Amino acid sequence: MKWIIALAVLVTTFAAGSVYIFLDADVAYRNPVDASTTGASSVSSKAINNSVGSELPTAKTIPGLAWVGQTFNNCSSVALFIVLSRWDIKDTQEKIAEATRPWNNPRGDNDDKSVTLYELADYARTRHGLLAYVRPAGNIELLKKFIAADIPVLTRALTYRDDDIVHYRVIRGYNESQQVVIESDGIEGQNQLYSYKDWMHFWKDFNYSYLIVVPKEKKQIVESILGEEANEQWAWRNAKARAEDEVARNSSDMRAKYNIVTALFYLGDYEGTAREFEKIESSLTRRKLWYQMEPIEAYFKLGKFDRVIELADSVINDNNKSVSELYVLKGKVYESRGQTAEARAEYEIAIYYNKNLQSAKDALAQLGT
Repeated sequence: MKWIIALAVLVTTFAAGSVYIFLDADVAYRNPVDASTTGASSVSSKAINNSVGSELPTAKTIPGLAWVGQTFNNCSSVALFIVLSRWDIKDTQEKIAEATRPWNNPRGDNDDKSVTLYELADYARTRHGLLAYVRPAGNIELLKKFIAADIPVLTRALTYRDDDIVHYRVIRGYNESQQVVIESDGIEGQNQLYSYKDWMHFWKDFNYSYLIVVPKEKKQIVESILGEEANEQWAWRNAKARAEDEVARNSSDMRAKYNIVTALFYLGDYEGTAREFEKIESSLTRRKLWYQMEPIEAYFKLGKFDRVIELADSVINDNNKSVSELYVLKGKVYESRGQTAEARAEYEIAIYYNKNLQSAKDALAQLGT
């Protein structure tokens, strides 16, 4: 077996999820990898090495994973709790939520819906010393390889087939003869089955993104399974190529078109992000920017501050008052305009809704007294 050890790009910030109300969300970003740091070319996800043998088992389910029903909108915390249990780490959804989404209002209006895979990755890394890989462009073969290696896959997908609400689900098994994956989450339980076709539909809205969390001694096997996509920049190039291919096959595929938007952002093409977003903006579902704020971030990078304020306010005023990252962006806009008092107010609101948001605390500290 040829082991491929590729550059693992540092991942930062992520988290969120419920039993009582099936509403959930997530949003928080980091700067994408600079395209100039890698010579990775745009290719499909074909080059994923099989680190668990030349033949995968026909069926496999990872045993012994913990499970708990989620409290209000706490699906991300439960998903990470499930994955951590694979490595005999005894955490709780309450502790994870307190670190990643401390503002939790069961009435929903001000509930923190701004949790991302990067925040979950950061928690796993800083609290438990684990390696964490956030990647787009997942597929069934990749899931099977991780499961065969006894590594659960934390995914970001839909809650319902025909709605745009996000949910966190852990893929813990598959059965090739039945053509199903087996997932565990805080709403549907430990052994929910989805056909391969249905699962890919649920996963597509979020660029088929996933999080792998493992102890350091598992680094080689994870990066062998990832192959070229151990390099995060390469993975985003693959995600873009995949979405473009889907659009070529179906020109009305809005989900694939938005996947192009987010891929361009993480590839550092902010002009392209804004351009492709504007082509489809009027056709997007209501919550698209709740969970995938990359266009707002791109407008900020481009210095198009009026658009930042416009789009940020459209999210905040739509039952989403606790999206702390948006207040930070608004504060930076006001600060750039010399409106110090307004900037301070935005940073303080951000901290009010997320006391752990370092970017808000840093921005407020830099303003001084």
